[in-house]
Amino acid sequence: MFSHTNKIKRNFSPVYLAILCGILLIILIVNGILEINRAQNGFYLLLKREALTHIQHIERSIQDTLAALQWLENSSESSFPNLIFSGTLFGLEESVAEYLLQAAHQIDQMNREKPLTPSDLQSLTEQYLASSIEIYDQKGNVIRSSSAPASGRKALPRELVEQKRSVVIDLIGKPFKGDQLFSIAILRKITPGFIALHFSGEQMQRLFRQFAIQRAISDLTPRQGILFISVQDANLYILAHSDSVFIGRKEEDAFLKNSLRSSQALARHYRSEKGEEVFEVVQSFSLKNQPMGLIRIGYVPEEIHSVLNQIKKNVFLSILFFLILGISAISLIWVNQNRHLRKVKEMEDRVRLAERLSSLGHLAAGVAHEIRNPLNAMGMGLQRLKREFLPQEDSKKDEYLSFMDVILKEIRRVNGIIEQFLALSRPFQLNLSLSSLQDLLKNLITLFLEEASAQGITFEAHWKDDLSPMKIDSEKLTQAFINIMKNGMQAMEKGGVVRIETHSFKDRVDVIISDSGSGIPPDQMEKIFNYYYTTKEKGVGLGLPIAHRIIEAHGGQLKVESKVGVGTKVTVTLPVQERD
Repeated sequence: MFSHTNKIKRNFSPVYLAILCGILLIILIVNGILEINRAQNGFYLLLKREALTHIQHIERSIQDTLAALQWLENSSESSFPNLIFSGTLFGLEESVAEYLLQAAHQIDQMNREKPLTPSDLQSLTEQYLASSIEIYDQKGNVIRSSSAPASGRKALPRELVEQKRSVVIDLIGKPFKGDQLFSIAILRKITPGFIALHFSGEQMQRLFRQFAIQRAISDLTPRQGILFISVQDANLYILAHSDSVFIGRKEEDAFLKNSLRSSQALARHYRSEKGEEVFEVVQSFSLKNQPMGLIRIGYVPEEIHSVLNQIKKNVFLSILFFLILGISAISLIWVNQNRHLRKVKEMEDRVRLAERLSSLGHLAAGVAHEIRNPLNAMGMGLQRLKREFLPQEDSKKDEYLSFMDVILKEIRRVNGIIEQFLALSRPFQLNLSLSSLQDLLKNLITLFLEEASAQGITFEAHWKDDLSPMKIDSEKLTQAFINIMKNGMQAMEKGGVVRIETHSFKDRVDVIISDSGSGIPPDQMEKIFNYYYTTKEKGVGLGLPIAHRIIEAHGGQLKVESKVGVGTKVTVTLPVQERD
């Protein structure tokens, strides 16, 4: 039996689908990265704005405190006590005194652990901004000193030497002018003796400024996430720090130097010595248009990373969702496009086939018309010869009649072929009427039953009895099914099975005729609708074109599928037409 598989070349191939999906994925990933970067930049911008708010508060506090200190420095000795105990400077002297007492006790502890040398004491004077540090015995004699005794230095107070008091503070209520000396002395805790720290007016002024700035930082309650707050002078020495360990150190780099020269706040990321990621905002500040130094606030951006990780997760899920949605949409378009292209291709094939058959039919009709007249004349002449010129001898009479019958049979066969050619060249005039497709198929099986039995072929019929009558031309549709059945039976030389089944749908009925024959190779599939193509020795290649024309005239379709060595399946689709 013949075979045909409609292999449609898809113009919209899977490669294009993969490229579109790849482009969609790239767009989604790029958009996700941009969204994450926008969110990250937004969070850091909020941190920078928060830092600038803190910096402005610290700067105002520092400016107010330094202005008060400057006013205090220019005040008279009589008004000094009133100024120091009022306004922004209230409690500042007590803070300085408490800091120096802690320093004196710390020096005492260090000396107990290991006797301090004059060089050790000199290093401590630089650390605590003192003029000198002295260690006394229990009688008030100097044992060790950071430097030679300063001129004008007073002896230890008698009440301290007599141990009537453990602490003597000579700091409070004295202006920072002239050659004023400031001192603090304590009684040593274990070893008998005393420790004294001495300061000049300039040194006390620096201490007061440092503590005033430190107070401005201490007044600000840092939230969780702020790593440090620092104030540096114009030489980049740390004047105040949220961690007092850093006070007095010098921290400088190109970024800080640029920040000192810039009037705008600058920000940067870096890793600290402990390996922590730091986001730092730096702003220079001034007093009366004179540059004073830098205010620095450092953040540990763990909260930002936590939120960004959640955003990244949401972006990933969004990418996945839109990718699945996009791929589904593109796949749907791809499937619909290919379905449309397949239908267009099938229509083009049918149009080309119809045009080819029509053109060949017209050509054949012209040739057949010219041949038909001589054939009729030959037939009439042979019939006359058969009647009028019969041999008299009995021995030759039978041979003569047999020979004449063979010639007449072949003339009739040629005439039948010509009639088929002519049928292809003319449009079919269908005589539609309500007929039972089941009865038509049953008659078809009955017609071929004896021939099939002789060839060892069996029929299998599968259909429902409730198939409604259809508007068809029974005679011509029978001719189409006969041509299909003949091809199937001729493909099974050693016997086999012909299966006939029907499937009813709302708008159509499918009649499937399949055989277990040898099938046709794929390279011959495109030729089965050719006007004169045949694989049989005595065939003329008109059976399938005629069947195709009849089915098309009914508004149906003919689909052929086959595998070599397995068999062939022909599907005839007939539309269900409304009854008048």
